[in-house]
Amino acid sequence: MESDTQPIVQGKTVWSSIYIAAALSFVGAVQFSLYFSALWPYMRILDADITETFYGWTVFVYSFGQVLSAPGFGWWSNKVKMVRPPLYCGLFLMFFGNFIYILMEIISGVPKRFVLMLCRFIIGMGSGNVATLRSYASTASSLEDRSKAIAYVTCGQAIGMTMGPAFQFIFTQLKYPGPAPFGLSLNLYTTPAYLACLMNVLGAVALYRYFEEVYAIDLIDDDEEDDEKEAPPSIPMYDIIAVLVCYASRFTDMFVRTNLETLGSPYSMMMFSLDEVHSVRYLSLAQGIVGALTFSTYIAYINFDMEKIVPLRPSCLIALGLMLIFHLITYPWSFLGNYVLPLNGTTGCDASRFSWCAELTQVNVYIYYGSYVLLIGTAFPLLTITLTTLFSKILGPRRQGTQQGLFQAASAIGRMIAPVSASALYTGYGPRAVWQMEIAVVGVVLAAWFLFYRKMVEMKIPRRIENNCFGVSTKHKSLDEHLHRLLAVSLKRLTSPKAQFKSKRVPFITPYHD
Repeated sequence: MESDTQPIVQGKTVWSSIYIAAALSFVGAVQFSLYFSALWPYMRILDADITETFYGWTVFVYSFGQVLSAPGFGWWSNKVKMVRPPLYCGLFLMFFGNFIYILMEIISGVPKRFVLMLCRFIIGMGSGNVATLRSYASTASSLEDRSKAIAYVTCGQAIGMTMGPAFQFIFTQLKYPGPAPFGLSLNLYTTPAYLACLMNVLGAVALYRYFEEVYAIDLIDDDEEDDEKEAPPSIPMYDIIAVLVCYASRFTDMFVRTNLETLGSPYSMMMFSLDEVHSVRYLSLAQGIVGALTFSTYIAYINFDMEKIVPLRPSCLIALGLMLIFHLITYPWSFLGNYVLPLNGTTGCDASRFSWCAELTQVNVYIYYGSYVLLIGTAFPLLTITLTTLFSKILGPRRQGTQQGLFQAASAIGRMIAPVSASALYTGYGPRAVWQMEIAVVGVVLAAWFLFYRKMVEMKIPRRIENNCFGVSTKHKSLDEHLHRLLAVSLKRLTSPKAQFKSKRVPFITPYHD
């Protein structure tokens, strides 16, 4: 266990802490998708006044809370020079939000839909600590281990987003309202909140007992004077167009993902005339299989050199193409023979509310879920890992905090816009309008990739500048070799007539600058 004192600096990666960071990333991400298949039917039971549009706003506030809290967590971490305090705070907020969700059925005097919105907002604020985990992985890993370390944390986040419904599928065997120990129901709708609370407690225990806040480089604070350290040689400017295409691709990834998860339950109940229990069960099973495919994809990229088999650029194109094919296959084309069934209880299409019910054709249930598992289950993890890796290489060997923050912001914006726009279109014009919107978004991004394909490459840096940027060559493995190399570099700089050293320390690795 690492004490809450100033973090230790050493020149190697402490993998145990990277593993804890990946696990905490999983805990934060799983709480975004853990409720998706159960939220809608549960709220229909507790609050009959909830609408699809309000449900979209409920999903929106999760991402809004994350956008508000993530910069604050980052500033806090930089101020105290530790990541542990903001991580504790994030875990507490997620625990508190889930606990309110458990109490929601016994809270009186306030419409339940507003209580649900408050829960999701608090949980979203807590999950903002995921950005702190990515920042830690970037600075706690040595240069040769950095890509692998970031892959672990990204893998934890991606698997958490897709495995949430798998946990929900396990709980579908429970009945509603179920037993009520201490006056609180234990059923297929509330059990995910109990699991989330347990995960947050276990995450806090792991953070306290097993997490060592150790860094692989000697970090320079932002408030240090620029003239206190030797300015490193400048490196080429990254290609702005390539970076913008990456932002758009990240936005599209989260935009499509969130739309499918948000509308999954009401869409299946309307399109396939499934009741609440079967809707939750089938959707959870499909997304659970997607989670297994996601896990397999990340294992392959962590253990094998997949870039040599399928390079990064073609992989991104394949993933975006699979998204487009999925929407074309599952689109309710007018030439399909069957039409959706009219409302019968809580299943079917309510023609009294939706004018588009009479003309909506029915998509085959097996084609929908089969293509969802195969196409979406391949596209999402493939795009996440290859786009993140390519984006880092496009930026080159520099501090990437600002650009990575904007990259994450593009994801959050997609997550915020998706549920609101999709819910509004779904209510007013039906699923055809939602599918048309997603086909247009994916199509525009694919067109940008083909148009600027030659720009989507790793930054090329002259060897002389690359060596000077790192200061200490990473090919020297032993401690003695590192010390000899560091001494030689220091003496050379001290004897140089242009050297101006006012700093009281020499960084283990000269930091990059934007």
